[in-house]
Amino acid sequence: MNRIVSVSVLTLLAIYAGWSQVAVSTAVVEETARPPQQRSEAVHTVFGCDSTQELKDIKDRQGPFSLAGQDFTVVLHYKRAPRDAGLGAKALVSLDIRDRAGAVWHQQSFSYSVEGDAFSEICSAGVNLLRGSNGTGLLIESGCLPSAPLAGGPWQILGVVEGKLVPFGKPLVTNGEWGGFVPGAINRTGSMTQILPDVFMLRVWTGYFFVSVPVLIDWQVGKLSLGKHCMYQTGSGFAEEGCEVSIDEVPVFHREHEMTFVRMFRESNERSAPPDHVLVKINSAVEVIAAKVSVIWDEGPETTTVSAGEDVWVKVRIDGQEGWIHTPEDLNAVGLFASG
Repeated sequence: MNRIVSVSVLTLLAIYAGWSQVAVSTAVVEETARPPQQRSEAVHTVFGCDSTQELKDIKDRQGPFSLAGQDFTVVLHYKRAPRDAGLGAKALVSLDIRDRAGAVWHQQSFSYSVEGDAFSEICSAGVNLLRGSNGTGLLIESGCLPSAPLAGGPWQILGVVEGKLVPFGKPLVTNGEWGGFVPGAINRTGSMTQILPDVFMLRVWTGYFFVSVPVLIDWQVGKLSLGKHCMYQTGSGFAEEGCEVSIDEVPVFHREHEMTFVRMFRESNERSAPPDHVLVKINSAVEVIAAKVSVIWDEGPETTTVSAGEDVWVKVRIDGQEGWIHTPEDLNAVGLFASG
């Protein structure tokens, strides 16, 4: 049986300081900035998209937000269709972040399109203040309609590095949703204080269920990185594979067959030992305990995509017998079906 060694970036940091608790907890701490005042004002200029419709310019201001001793205000520029009073009445055109003197430190543009008297493509954005144990920054969450099901993001984190407001890498996108912001745990032992990294959580869809993926925020250099890596011993040394993670809200459906079986492994790989063939009946008690997935960090030209690999391992308990399964046939046999 091969020995498995899992190494998490967060866990390594904790071990060096003598801390044994995993830093990424299930409790999510999210601090959302609520500006004292938000105002919308129509600008005098208008654009005509055809002879029957005019688009008005609208501004929304949010803030100020205090970062590294400086105050910043977010200005959202919209186009509004006067004849459309529904949810698609306005479309985001651009976003500016300005200092107290009005100088622009960051700017983003967004696309939109109009058909007849309504927008056929619109984008929107919201701004959250992230106040962590190691730094403070802004989270810009934007999205456009129409969009694919489960499309999450983009999420752009910005902070002050060497006196400049800068984006931390490319915007993050995933097939899933935002899982919240977790400030790093602060641990004090005598005169020593340990501060673990702040973590941006993503809930990534595996095809069967969501898994929580931590993204580390380095406020000092303005960088994001995958928060967990797992190394396993193979016949040719250590290699990185998927990480075992806890899961929740797993949709287990009614099983179609009155009796079948699954190949159950003692560990989450096929190298460990020959599998047991476990009987699954229509009335078997099935519990889903954990999962092991490979998280893919793909930096593209415009965004960084965080996704789950295709080979999903699931730890289950069937009529009291516990082990790992992973093929689509075995997952279907216990009531797990791919979707999305």
